[in-house]
Amino acid sequence: MSELNGYLNIYKEKGMTSHDVVFKARQILHTKKIGHTGTLDPNAQGVLVLCVGKATKAVEYLNDLDKVYEAEILFGQETDTCDCTGTVTAEAPVSFTREEFLKALEFFKGDSMQVPPIYSALKINGRKLYDYARAGEKVEIPPRPIQISRIEAIETDELPYKARFIVECSKGTYIRSLCRDIGKKLGTVACMGDLYRKRVGDFRIENALHLSQLKNLMLVGRAQGFFHEPEYALEKFRMVTANRQGSRFLRSGNRLYQWNAIEDFESYEDSEILRLYDQEEFVGIGRFCAGEEPYVQPIKMF
Repeated sequence: MSELNGYLNIYKEKGMTSHDVVFKARQILHTKKIGHTGTLDPNAQGVLVLCVGKATKAVEYLNDLDKVYEAEILFGQETDTCDCTGTVTAEAPVSFTREEFLKALEFFKGDSMQVPPIYSALKINGRKLYDYARAGEKVEIPPRPIQISRIEAIETDELPYKARFIVECSKGTYIRSLCRDIGKKLGTVACMGDLYRKRVGDFRIENALHLSQLKNLMLVGRAQGFFHEPEYALEKFRMVTANRQGSRFLRSGNRLYQWNAIEDFESYEDSEILRLYDQEEFVGIGRFCAGEEPYVQPIKMF
């Protein structure tokens, strides 16, 4: 069987860690070269994109893709993890209207600063935040910029005790923190209940494979048909193509200048990430470097 390369849209089941999914996928696909993008908590489920083979080189670029979640918010209790699996740290009465809830959601649309939950894998001073939490140590968690492009309620019948909403957001957004902050905005406390990741970039939940399905596809030799090519998730980046003269330079990982590239360099911006092509074949990722003699520097070759 030929080497497997590309992205797999996997449905992470509730109760599994993202690392569990990678471990099982390695067994199914008989390869160690697998990574994942955008960790999902064990209590969450939905889209987890796996990068297999050469596609592991693009993991950092997939992390930048926008994501869509369906979340349950539970009012009246706050927990140390900001979700329903944690230890209750505060309780408060709830008495707000549906209209006030909708207005609170709208408040969080756009650019803002968010404080991540202490039970997370983010590092401060070289240590993961959950290490501080488990050791009972206090640590200052600086807020980080996030962007929410869409947020809307989808179930409100059980307000003011619980509701469900859809949110489309940038990388680095913690839905657990968002639920906590919505509670504060409404003058009470809240935590996250169920969480479904519905989309990562163009990878959608309705097309996601369960691990059991992937195993069956491998047994009948059809798994390759469900892989997306390495450039699939990089379409947001513009392209630059080597001409015949530039082909051997690019294939060797050397710079492309205007004389050995097809596209006009005038349109590129300094430090812009570009997809690299030799004729019609995708071969890597590069960075444009402006200056007296502009060039494209390959940074990842596939």
